[in-house]
Amino acid sequence: MTTPTNHLRPRRQWTVHLIHHTHTDVGFTDSQRTIARFHAEFLDQAIALARRAADPAGDAALRGFRWTNECFWSIEQWLARNPPERHPELLDALRSGGIALTGTYLHYTELPDADLLRSALSRARAFCDRHGLPLDTALSADVNGFGWHYASALLDAGIQNLVTCVHSHHGLAPIGRRQMPFFWQTHDGRELLVWNGEHYNLGNALGLAPGAVITYDFADELRPATRTADILPLALKRLPRYLRQLEDDGYPYDFVPLHVSGAMTDNAPPSEGVIRFVHRWNAADSGSITLRMGSPAELCQAVRVSSVPIPRHRGDWPDWWSDGPASTPAEVRLARAAARTRRWLGHLAERSGAPAPGSNESACLQRAEQKLLLFTEHTFSHSDSVCAPWDINVKGIGGGKRALACAAWEAAVEARHAALARLGALANLAPHEAGDRFFYKVINPLSVEVTDVARLYLESKDFDLLPLNPRVIDTRTGEPLPCRVSRAPRGITCDVVLTVVPGEEVVLELRTGTGALRSLARNVTERGLPDDIADDHTHATAVSGVRCVETSFLRIDFDETAGITGWIDKTSGAELLAPNRVHPPFCPVYDVTSVAGQAGEDMTCARSRFGRNRKGPGARRSVGTLSSIEFNSVTDNWIPVTLHYSVEGVVWWRVRLDIWRTEPRVDVTLRLHKTSVWEPENLYASLPFAPSGNQLWLDKPGAPVRPWIDQLPDTLTDWSCIQEGFCSSPLESEAGNPGTAPGLAVSMPDSPLLQLGPLGYGPRRVMGNPDLTTDTPLPYAWLMTNFWETNFDASLAGFHEFNFRVESGTHLSTPVAALARVHALNHGLTAFRIPVPVGS
Repeated sequence: MTTPTNHLRPRRQWTVHLIHHTHTDVGFTDSQRTIARFHAEFLDQAIALARRAADPAGDAALRGFRWTNECFWSIEQWLARNPPERHPELLDALRSGGIALTGTYLHYTELPDADLLRSALSRARAFCDRHGLPLDTALSADVNGFGWHYASALLDAGIQNLVTCVHSHHGLAPIGRRQMPFFWQTHDGRELLVWNGEHYNLGNALGLAPGAVITYDFADELRPATRTADILPLALKRLPRYLRQLEDDGYPYDFVPLHVSGAMTDNAPPSEGVIRFVHRWNAADSGSITLRMGSPAELCQAVRVSSVPIPRHRGDWPDWWSDGPASTPAEVRLARAAARTRRWLGHLAERSGAPAPGSNESACLQRAEQKLLLFTEHTFSHSDSVCAPWDINVKGIGGGKRALACAAWEAAVEARHAALARLGALANLAPHEAGDRFFYKVINPLSVEVTDVARLYLESKDFDLLPLNPRVIDTRTGEPLPCRVSRAPRGITCDVVLTVVPGEEVVLELRTGTGALRSLARNVTERGLPDDIADDHTHATAVSGVRCVETSFLRIDFDETAGITGWIDKTSGAELLAPNRVHPPFCPVYDVTSVAGQAGEDMTCARSRFGRNRKGPGARRSVGTLSSIEFNSVTDNWIPVTLHYSVEGVVWWRVRLDIWRTEPRVDVTLRLHKTSVWEPENLYASLPFAPSGNQLWLDKPGAPVRPWIDQLPDTLTDWSCIQEGFCSSPLESEAGNPGTAPGLAVSMPDSPLLQLGPLGYGPRRVMGNPDLTTDTPLPYAWLMTNFWETNFDASLAGFHEFNFRVESGTHLSTPVAALARVHALNHGLTAFRIPVPVGS
């Protein structure tokens, strides 16, 4: 064995823990079903290798073999494909140590909510408890972060350690350095040991896997072929150099983990060549560097028993790769709706009982959960989705991913229908069998009082005279409620405003009106024409191109060219828009980076050079131009205003505001028609709801988070993947003084990405940058992107809708109250038709 020169030779005696596993992508390299079969086959191979390695009379060069099963999802695939009589083979390999198990189910974006994360982690825990297997460690590969709640969820599942292998392409590991441990402190003060590790193929780059070599993040003189069989000359150069560099960097341990794959691809099989090389190296080396195959749990145990102090850090760990959801915005909207329905059904079960085991409702909930677990996994399409968007494999794998969101939504809707049937919902009957009287039940299973819209749906088959000036009667009082008729799929809804306390059920009757346009109530307006007489129903005043809409709670100023210029809380006089805002609320901001060529290789190469920016240095930005403002007919409950914008990359962009007359609230529906653009592009909507003197809080799983404050060092600050929305609370409320300043709640049911940092290209500021202490986050909804060179949809074309709700007031002055309102705003009230009540 050739010895490296002295200055490249490590000084200390080293033990290298080789953790042999494959990175799991459900998609990306092949179809989802194919990958499921692959992982079951990988376990077959690992079981066979473990059995051969444990055979005393077998090949001694296999002794010490260990395969780490990265994700429990793979175990599920093997169990589903093998009869029960084979299951002891897997258990024997797990008990002998030939296969190591981790608590990770799959690798996720930050899309999953707290319930879904708990469900995912419960899978491995239940399996290990059932079979008496230890489980205290999870392994993460590729992804660049986790919501803060993930640490709590792991600890709740009995998992004490997390080993990470961050892939820093377009991202970054936290804390400013790799190959180091830290205790990640949770919201409630508990601690999870994290090994902040290296790329999951670093062992391959160092030459430790025959036939599976890569030169990634190395700038040395060596350029080995991927299928190099004799890797010893490569390992003799690179491994000592790497260990010497660790020593020079002040690395305090005499052991180090290196992750290694059996082939240079994700979703790779186990390789007996790795353990054979371990024996070859150890037999030839003088003993200064010892290789052994280990597991994540053994690594963490070695860290825990070491005398080296372990630093502690507290805060959110935003994922640089959480931008993926903006590449499939329509499907993410469906998935978020499905997850929200699951949570709503959970609230309902707390009040009315859980569905019976084996029932259709229970089966639908399980199906929705599984589809969500697969959709929210961190891959979005085939690896060639940008360079060859026409390829049938790209179409099939991308379509399969999108189908998961559709299936989750469908299962959640079916579970909701089954739950409402338990509460007395009327079956879908022929009109003459359903009866001529229309009664609806409105429910609120949440733990807070809800004032919101109850939408009484009426399909066209039931129209008769009902759409003609319908009347809604509150059966509690016998009095009519102000009603607005809105278009709905295959029919209409009759919209009324109700206040429903927790657990309350309100019964309404929908009656036929007279259909007469003329009455003594007000002046006559011709059918189909707007009411253009200025009176107390218009609520809009105009002065030299500026209009103002006022209610008892809000004053919103509109400019014919600048859009919304003011959003005033009338009880306090406070301006609710950020003083440092650049664009008015809901104004589109679009950027595209031109690519010189129009071939697939040009499109991918340009994107790969963006680094941690989501656009190139020559990105062209377009800000929306306001085309028109429409002040529509006012109803008893709402003042509607519509803004039309034009912007590059979009055929049309329409913002509809329903300004509440009875609440300090505005409902916003943004609809747009996106063009097809192959070049890297981003589309944002301005949300400058950040009043001066307030603190921004994000709704993330588990607990609220203050961006640029509650974060681990050196983590992403440009954007965050949120759950239901965000809020802005007066600083005095954080100190325990409620005060009189209004708080602000903004719900975002459809789009999860909130841009907070600069929109332009340039050096990215990570947590700890001193500029963050003097700057203020400025929110934008990051609606769409196709910037990645792989895995994202190349085209974002189509019709899209995004909804927002904005509410303000002193009742929202604390972040707890404001974010609870965000959730309530996204749940709203649920109305469904019921049979005619007895005695009615």
